[in-house]
Amino acid sequence: MKKLKTWKGYNWLDLVLILSGIIAVTVTGILFKSEWFIIANTLLGLLCVFTQAKGKIATQFIGVAYFCFYIYICYTQKFYGEALLYLIIMLPMYIYGVIHWLAHRDKQDNVVIVRSNLSKKEWLFSSLAFVGVGVAVFFILRALQTNQLVTNTFSFLSMLPAVYLLIRRCKWNQVAFLINDFIVPILWIFLVVQGDLSFIPMCIYHVFQIAYDVYGLFEWIKLEKKQKQEIVLNPPTDEENNENPSV
Repeated sequence: MKKLKTWKGYNWLDLVLILSGIIAVTVTGILFKSEWFIIANTLLGLLCVFTQAKGKIATQFIGVAYFCFYIYICYTQKFYGEALLYLIIMLPMYIYGVIHWLAHRDKQDNVVIVRSNLSKKEWLFSSLAFVGVGVAVFFILRALQTNQLVTNTFSFLSMLPAVYLLIRRCKWNQVAFLINDFIVPILWIFLVVQGDLSFIPMCIYHVFQIAYDVYGLFEWIKLEKKQKQEIVLNPPTDEENNENPSV
């Protein structure tokens, strides 16, 4: 497919996908008189998820800004536990992701160097950690009297492995995000059903997020294949290996 001359690594399908999302959330935000920070959050979310689907380094920077808005919105809706957990866990993870991705990037295309998979040991220890965190999260959210306790708990727990796999540059992060895509919208759909139509852009955003994450899985697989072919054709020098360690 023909590449856009002005956006390196993007094509016309990418432009259609991202513009469709931007127009949809902006128009619904205006029609239903959403607060400016709700519209800003959905627009940042769209850009974050789409650049993530393309493996672009920019997604980590956008993600930090997106989480700041998301934390504030959770706070305004009395999702205190979720706001706190995103502040002390998710936001630092994304900040670390900025550093980690910059250290493992393809400078020519400005994309992350994809890992095929994690080691069995890392899968085991991370899974055990997620279970432990899950138990703790439930009791923390309950103690903080968080609205929609069960949904908030599963929302956070489905997001945690997704963000971890993203930071670790594993292509399966897209599958984890897809699982999360079907849980998080429940929080905002519930508010819309209760009569707060200003959150409709949040619901629309998640529809596009599902599409972007499906698209992203194929893009990461394609990116991984391309990078492997480049390594075969142009083996990295010792200096390049030192600049881009595999860990």
